[in-house]
This record gives sequence, structure tokens and C-alpha cells, in this order.
Amino acid sequence: MEPSTTMHWLYAFVLLAFPNKHNPRIRTARFMFAAFVKTFRPLLLIVSEIYFRWVEILFWAINLFVRKRSVPRPNDSLLLISATQAAEMIRIRELTSEELVEAYIARIEQVNGIINAVVDKNYENARILAREADSIFASLQPGSSEYNEMITKRPLLGVPFTIKDCIEVDGLRCTVGISSRKDLVAQKDAAVVERMKNAGAIPLAVTNVPEVCMWWESVNAIHGRSSNPYDTRRITGGSSGGEAALISAAGSVIGLGSDIGGSIRMPSYFNGVFGLKPTSGIVPLVGHLPPTEGFRNEMLRIGPICRYAEDLIIMLKVMAADDAINLLQMDKRVNLRKMRLFYMEGLKTPYAQSISSECYDALKRAVRYFETKYDLCAIRLDLPFAHYAVEFFLTSIEVPGAPSFAHHMTDFKSELNCVGELVKWCFGRSRHTLPAIMTGILDRQSPFNEEQKRVLMSLRDRLNRELRELLQDDAVLIFPSFPTTAPYHHQPLLTPLNFAYTALWNTLAMPVVQCPMGLNKRGIPLGVQVVGAPATDRLLIAVAQDLEDGFGGWKPSTDS
Repeated sequence: MEPSTTMHWLYAFVLLAFPNKHNPRIRTARFMFAAFVKTFRPLLLIVSEIYFRWVEILFWAINLFVRKRSVPRPNDSLLLISATQAAEMIRIRELTSEELVEAYIARIEQVNGIINAVVDKNYENARILAREADSIFASLQPGSSEYNEMITKRPLLGVPFTIKDCIEVDGLRCTVGISSRKDLVAQKDAAVVERMKNAGAIPLAVTNVPEVCMWWESVNAIHGRSSNPYDTRRITGGSSGGEAALISAAGSVIGLGSDIGGSIRMPSYFNGVFGLKPTSGIVPLVGHLPPTEGFRNEMLRIGPICRYAEDLIIMLKVMAADDAINLLQMDKRVNLRKMRLFYMEGLKTPYAQSISSECYDALKRAVRYFETKYDLCAIRLDLPFAHYAVEFFLTSIEVPGAPSFAHHMTDFKSELNCVGELVKWCFGRSRHTLPAIMTGILDRQSPFNEEQKRVLMSLRDRLNRELRELLQDDAVLIFPSFPTTAPYHHQPLLTPLNFAYTALWNTLAMPVVQCPMGLNKRGIPLGVQVVGAPATDRLLIAVAQDLEDGFGGWKPSTDS
């Protein structure tokens, strides 16, 4: 069934909410809805599940003939401490910043040939900044007013970090995966990078993204394809795929990502690390490319990615705008015994897979953990409107009058002829990726008319209100991260809408933290999303830290 047809049935469902039973439109809607529920939607779900199962078998069979590799385990103990711990050790001079920076440079050189995550390096400047940090602490007396002031103002002094290749860093390339930006160097720092630098953190490298950051496999014509550190046959996710892969491979301890449809959380899930999509309006977006407007500003968030949950705290404090940090009350103690707990077992939509048994088990393990540890009673939810996550996203991402995706693909120099580019791609002559070309073709082909869009936006806003009222400031919702573990390379081309599991929360503008839940029998990461009401980021981080205590958090990949 085409999306527009689906929307007619959805509109019929909406009419049922009106009480006038004598209205002939209501009676017709009831008939249409009943017929749909009994006949078409279950059939669509069955057909789609058969299709998705066929895709999984196909890619499993293809990859039987592809060598599996993983990055070697880190053997330098400096790579196995959190940024919070590293900052403290540098302050008390148990560790030098230069030693830490050199350890991460060596690790990047060791693993990047395997995962292809780093696209620009800042090694020499990082070494200079590391020596400066060490000299600052060497000149200060611990406990002095100057020392304490330095700790307060520059809590990450001497700690390296990495940045997604769509967040500007002065002096480093910012390509956004667009061929025409191949050699463009940023002339200023994004606001969030400036805040990290002011806190003393040292930019070490820039990491790979998909073209225009609008796909969930990190591949582009400039830098190529990034691979999963646990199994190089699999994707890193997107669009912060290079960032999450490098952090998971212990090539970085903390990093900056961005998220408009799951671009922090999907890569964090596939690579077994923590990723936070913070409350809207907390972290400034200035200096993020491509620029956004309209409701996209509510959907897009810049947030932290890290291996250790405690680093989410210090990073969010540093990244948050001065006028927003008080809203979060980050230093207020969280009592998880008083938390209310909800969970949902996935989405029922013909456009995305239902969750696999191992993903379901990970979800249930997280729920049981909190029930047992804190004597909580988890409540299972089934939010009917949430199953329209795909429709919500496609409606919310539209901004009338905004530049077309085809304009973005040329860095606004012209509007790319994407149909002609598709022909060129078939002959290996295109400088663009297939997902970007297809997005450019479909960009102006809205699947919904104006009436359907209004209905969808009304349902989206109603779900938003209901969730905010339900969760308030003391509850979380545990939700599947994705229907499966990390797919194989190219597999997203045949399952493009599986990102609905993360995109739903962008359309609702709610904060979400992605938490690792160990590895499956094949050594591939599992995880869950934890959703909260706006401004409950500290509660989400507390839950993430507790899950890390219970399930071990990030786990290094096995040796290849």
C-alpha cells in the first residue's frame, strides 16, 4: 500500500475521535477503519516481515564469503579510563596530557586502517596544546585559588576529543561528505567546539559521515566507507558513524555528534557506546552543517558520544549554553528508587522491521534489572500513534521554502540533476552516493497532501503532550534501539526506514540516551534507548550509569 493510501486510513481513524455518531463521515470512517484493521494492515505487516526476513537471509548469505575483521583490543591502560578520570589524573599530575594525547594518536594510527573513521587529523596542534596544559598545571599549586579556578573554568583541560565532520573546527576540513567541499577548511569554531576548547579539551581529529549527513550508513565519495570495529562487514551507522566507531575502537575517549533522526543513537548502538540526544535548546547549533530551519531546529540536536557514562555529565555541562544549563539541574541528586518505569516493545509498521528476539531480550533485561534492584513495577505501554513514526518523520522533516536536498549536494552552487546523476551512478561516473541521489529525487515528492500533513502533525503533537504528561520529571521509557543488531554494509538500501525507532523521538523533540547492553553471541553490541520528558537529562544519565554498573557498559571488540 502506498503511503498516501495509508494516510487515508489514518485520517479515517482520526475521525473516530469525534463524538457525533450521526455524522455520515464518522460512520464511513468507522467502516473504513474496521475493514482496514481486519484486513489490510495485518496483511501488510505479514508481507513486510517476510520481505525483511528475506533481506536478512540474503545479506547473511553474501557475507559468508566476506572476511570478518575486528579491531585489536587496546593494550594501553591510558585508553581504558574515562575523560573524567583522565582530567583528574592530569590535574594531580599522575598523568600528563601529552602522554594521553600520544596514546590516542598511536591508537588512531593502529585502528583507522581497519575502520576508516578519521578524515582529518590535528596531531601537531594537539601536541602543542597538550604541552601547554601540562605546563599550566606544573605552574599551579594544588589547592590554591588559581588552581581551583582553573578546575572550575577548564574541567577538561588536557583531554583530547574528536568531532563529527559537520561541526566546524577552525583550521580543519569540514566536508559534510559533499564532494564539492573536499578541500574546504573551517574558518571558525562551531559554538559547541568553542565551548569544549574553553573548557580545555583538545581537538584531535574529525570523523566520517554520510553525504550531507542524511543517511544511516557512513559513506561518501570523498572519504569512503566506515566499518564497524566489532565486525568490519557491518555498518557503523550514521550520520555520526565515524565518531561512534572511533570511540568504540578506543581511538577517542569522548566526541561530538549530532542527531536529527537518530544520528547519535544509531551509531552509538551499533558500536556499543553511550550517546545522548539532549533536551532541545540546551546545546547551541551554531556552526553545524548543513544549517537547519523550521521544525528541523526542534529535531536536530548536538550531543556527546562516549565509552563511559560518567562522561555524559561533564560533557553536557560544558556543551550546554550558559542560559540553559540551570534548566537541567545537573548537580541535583537523582533517587532511582522513586523513579517510575515504562517500556514499549517496538513499532508495528509495515515500513520497519519488528524487533528481533535478541533485541527484545536486551529490552526485557534492562526492565527486569530496575524492577529487581529498586523494587519497581514497570508498566508496558503500547502507544498507538507511535506506530506512525515514519509518517511523523516524513512530515516533520519537510520545511516549505527550504533549499532542496539537490542544492545541498552541490554545497548550494546549483541544483543537482539527480535523475541524470542516477544514470551516471549506474556507469560508475557519479561523485555522489546512491542514498543521496535517491534522497534528492524523492525530496520534493511529498507522500502526503496538505490535509494529511495537518492530521499527522496533530497526532504527533497529541502524542507529545501525552508523553510529557505521563513521564513528567520522574519517569523514563525504555524503548528498543533498533529492530536488529548492526546490519551489513549496503543492507540499509533495502531497509531504509528501520531508523523509525530513533526518528520517532526527534519528531517528539524528547531527550534520549542510548545505552549499551553487552554483546550478543556473535560479539555484536546490543542496547536500549531510554527516553525522558524535556529537561530530565540528568535522570537519563543516572539511568545510563546504573545500566553501565549492571551490564558492564562498553565492551572492547575481540581481536581479529
